Amino acid sequence: MSRIDSRPRAISNPSAAPTRAQPEAAAQQPANVARATAVGHTQVNSFEGAPRARPAAAAQPIPGAWRGGPDTEVGKAVRSIVSRLQSNPDANNITIKGDTAASLFSRAILDSKHVTNEQLIAMANVPLEALASDEKTKAKVYKKVPNVRDLPVHKFTVAMMSAATGIDPRKLSEAVPDLGLTGAPNTPLLYAAKGEGMQRSTALHDFTDYLRGAGIKGLNKAVWGVENRVLSAIVSAVGGGRY
Repeated sequence: MSRIDSRPRAISNPSAAPTRAQPEAAAQQPANVARATAVGHTQVNSFEGAPRARPAAAAQPIPGAWRGGPDTEVGKAVRSIVSRLQSNPDANNITIKGDTAASLFSRAILDSKHVTNEQLIAMANVPLEALASDEKTKAKVYKKVPNVRDLPVHKFTVAMMSAATGIDPRKLSEAVPDLGLTGAPNTPLLYAAKGEGMQRSTALHDFTDYLRGAGIKGLNKAVWGVENRVLSAIVSAVGGGRY
């Protein structure tokens, strides 16, 4: 330890030292506080800005997977349908009443306890000819709704039908332009519904009823509770159904 008398004697008047030191200390104090605050903020900001690990999203169950394993006939049919839904932009990018074609099909068909495995398997065997409208019907459709094939509800319905049958969407749209229109071509009532509730129910009813006409029996009843074409259409129009 150094001796006291060896320190530099720069201050000749001890009583004046506090007078000169106090302003300097007062000036340094806010600066020190500012630096401490800045450091504190820097530390907090760098901590808060660090990326935080997020829990991994839970895997979504495959619609209809409960019906059978991947090697079963129904399991293969379900996987094919789901794959077609996923690969078709119209099945995922068009939303009607809160549903895409993929979500509505998954809920109303694939995960429905009322739709049988046999019905799902049979859908893949429906040929285009069994669904196609005749030339007279097409002419009436285009006269009533010239831009029918550009309507979202038509594309929505075609996406569901294509997923179920494996038929190319473009060929389906050309062969059955009335898909998604409310009413029936052989009646005075045929139009493009404005409300999304009617559009969605029409799309689903066209799906079940056209397949019923193509030989998939019981599909109207599975979804609407009644098999008859007219009665199931009424149930659809009033917002009924098992979905």
